[in-house]
Amino acid sequence: MDDERRGGPNGGVEGVRKGDIEPYTALRWVSVLFKSAAVFLAVAVVAEVIAGVRLDGVSALPMLLGEIARTVVFAVVLWGAGDLVRLLMQIGNDIRIDRMMMMRLVHRTPPRPEAGEWEGDRGPRLPMNRRVGPDRGPGEVAAD
Repeated sequence: MDDERRGGPNGGVEGVRKGDIEPYTALRWVSVLFKSAAVFLAVAVVAEVIAGVRLDGVSALPMLLGEIARTVVFAVVLWGAGDLVRLLMQIGNDIRIDRMMMMRLVHRTPPRPEAGEWEGDRGPRLPMNRRVGPDRGPGEVAAD
């Protein structure tokens, strides 16, 4: 048996094969888009500072500091959004793997024995139409 079909050392449920995890191509591109936008903003801020200082000198620094603060915050938010998209991809893979492993376990579980097949079965079970109310005690069965 090859490694991708074999389970763990105890012969448990099969491991996860590479083909079991489908790629989230669109989400990966969205993540790359967010992160590249953040890098672009960082480069734009540096270029704006250089251009502002070159044109107006030191007198442009107070106005540039406000722009830098807003742009850096926005770039950090974009970078964080890219990381959140990657996290969503990992969560999706984990959920898919959990469902797949659960289906494999259920498939390998033997069917439940019928009544009377258990070793310690003590006979018939109580009826399911029991009602408890003010006119009946907890052990009395309603006659329908």
